[in-house]
Amino acid sequence: MHWLLHISGQSAAAIAESPLRIGSDPGSEIYLAHPGVAPLHARLIPDGSGLLWLEPAADEAAAVHVNGRRIVRAALVTPGDDLHLGNCALRLSSASKPEATRRPAAQPTNFSGRVLLRSLSGADTGRAHVLVNSLCIGRSDLSEVRIDDTALAERQILLQRQGNDVFVKNLSPVLEMRVDGWICEEAVLQPGAHISIEQHRFRFEGPCAEVLPMAEVELAEPAPFVTVNAESASEPARRIFSPAQWILLAAAVAISGFFIILLSFSP
Repeated sequence: MHWLLHISGQSAAAIAESPLRIGSDPGSEIYLAHPGVAPLHARLIPDGSGLLWLEPAADEAAAVHVNGRRIVRAALVTPGDDLHLGNCALRLSSASKPEATRRPAAQPTNFSGRVLLRSLSGADTGRAHVLVNSLCIGRSDLSEVRIDDTALAERQILLQRQGNDVFVKNLSPVLEMRVDGWICEEAVLQPGAHISIEQHRFRFEGPCAEVLPMAEVELAEPAPFVTVNAESASEPARRIFSPAQWILLAAAVAISGFFIILLSFSP
């Protein structure tokens, strides 16, 4: 797990694999020298599967909020979440800032699957917006994701497919856009990435593609020709078209044949 906890007025703290105590006790792994923070205010608990939990202390006076909502038991937190322990503001982010340019992939992403932008806040919480070619978030009625908030621009955020990547761009930099907790003007989105602007939050959901390090891509050699044998022939062939695309192709062929027959019998 490689995440960072950004603390107002302090340097960022790295999230380790073991539980971390957060509080005003100097012996805490994450020390918060802020008034209103209890000696043991909360704990960050990695569960070993890549998930991170925030558990408030037993003291009811030690208030803990995640994205503006108070929690009384352990809550799952992700990069991009805003945390408040008492009057101390914290922000969870990925360890590194998202890439602003594309990187070569070992295999192209299969875009026959659905690519979604899921709302995580407001009245549309849980609603999924399908990304076909591009998708705009803003106050305009023409935006695919319309948000009735006068603080937002008519066109605030644009998501767009470019080859095997999906880019997000802040069209109106008056407001800061954050991707996985980092302030970005534009970024390449990875599946599971969180996008936020003010109190509005979204999660990008899509198929995964294995990414190779740059050095491996540059030194990679063409694969040698391999003769297909019985064992390899028994393996399933790679899908060229999705079932929906096959149906559309068959329909186009049938319609073309019908018009050819009509033209051949017409006087």
